[in-house]
Amino acid sequence: MAEPVDLASLTFARLPGKSIPASARLLAAIKQTEKRTFPGNEAFDFDSELKKRTTVLHCVYHTRADGPELCGYTVHIRSKLMTRIHKVCVVEPFREQGIGKWMVGMVLKELKKAAAENVDLWVDTTRVSARRLYEACGFKEVQIVRNYYSPGRDGIRMERNLEVDA
Repeated sequence: MAEPVDLASLTFARLPGKSIPASARLLAAIKQTEKRTFPGNEAFDFDSELKKRTTVLHCVYHTRADGPELCGYTVHIRSKLMTRIHKVCVVEPFREQGIGKWMVGMVLKELKKAAAENVDLWVDTTRVSARRLYEACGFKEVQIVRNYYSPGRDGIRMERNLEVDA
């Protein structure tokens, strides 16, 4: 585990971004983290997906003397009726420090500002800590689909209505 991170020292930024120092370095770290964290069939194809105007990537990093260090990232996809959070990932050494909750909160704040009404996501039934995180962020379980991820791996769809927060 890394040294505890002060949430106030973190930067929440949209990538790719010309104004972000080392944007390419952060994107490379995200791709590497994605390969290490998720099964191959669930890994996000950042090269093709980020070309779509509906796909949004945010990262969280803190600045060290040798440059930015990735702490986590989220991907969401906007449509007129629903926004789907497709990925939430906190880099292994930074887990259990509140970064995930802070990061999801920042995404929800951005979505609310952009007039999003409903947000949903899917989570594997076995990912108990992820489910707790989403519940702590106000998401409710609304559907279970057997074999959603693969045979024997069920998925839970969770949803949050942002209009309720108004």
